[in-house]
Amino acid sequence: MMTMSCAEESRTSGENLAGTFKPADTFFLLESRLTAYGGWGGAIVKTAESSGELAPILRHLKQAPRSKTLFIRRPGSAGNNFFVALTNQARPKLYHAMLSGFDELLTLDIDAKADGRAPTIAGRELDEIDELYAICTNGRHDPCCAAHGVPVYQALVECAGADAVWQTSHIGGHRLAATMIAFPQGIAYGHLDPFDAEAIVTNHRAGHLLAHKFRGRGAFAGHALDTDAHLAACAAEADLRETERLYAYDDLHLRAVVPHNQDRYLVRFETSSGQQYERQVRTGMSAPRQASCGDAPKPMPQHQVLAPSAPV
Repeated sequence: MMTMSCAEESRTSGENLAGTFKPADTFFLLESRLTAYGGWGGAIVKTAESSGELAPILRHLKQAPRSKTLFIRRPGSAGNNFFVALTNQARPKLYHAMLSGFDELLTLDIDAKADGRAPTIAGRELDEIDELYAICTNGRHDPCCAAHGVPVYQALVECAGADAVWQTSHIGGHRLAATMIAFPQGIAYGHLDPFDAEAIVTNHRAGHLLAHKFRGRGAFAGHALDTDAHLAACAAEADLRETERLYAYDDLHLRAVVPHNQDRYLVRFETSSGQQYERQVRTGMSAPRQASCGDAPKPMPQHQVLAPSAPV
């Protein structure tokens, strides 16, 4: 009897995507083929952070609160591209720099965003850009990431252009492959197929998201939620956007996430027109399933939206 891959099992079981992406206020994306580390291994960010030439640089970046560093690559690129995405603000920003060497990152002013300034490296401001799509293709972490991620990467290149699309190291949730993040908003998607590429790019450029593929977002502007509250808010957002057809990024604004009993949160949103909505989210664990190919099945966190669709 053949065992299903973790991605096949997730799709077959109808696993709910919403509320499966952990928060990060700031994303650092650093281009490297990691030849000094033997290439893109499994937990490559943790490996590089512990030793080697990139260790002091990654530790410097880690000083930014609630930050996440990803390695990126794409065929034919031999540069040292570096990107910073600031997601926890009313108008998310995405910045780019071409590095002469990785040591330049030790001069990155990681406090600039707190003052509303563009990040600087060696005193020069990074250039603001409009979009970036980062797709996990890290097959050495889990084969599903390569099997599902590479075709989606290729389809996105066709739709968005090679300059806007990168392959990335593990972003979490390989059972949900193909997984990706759309910047600058930090919108995470899962269970992607190549035919989703055009819809993602078209909607993202128009300021909309795909609610049925939505895993969550990097951060909610103006909030510093703990992980459980953040995941519950993402589950509530997905349900509200789908039921009320509020697909534009600016259609909804998070107002509060309030713990309610031991396993529930009350999540409140407000629309751009001032209409308020509330969702009740129950958190729990799923039936045992593979978190990664070859792993023993185990229960995974899941979220159930209970509140009625009527506004409050």
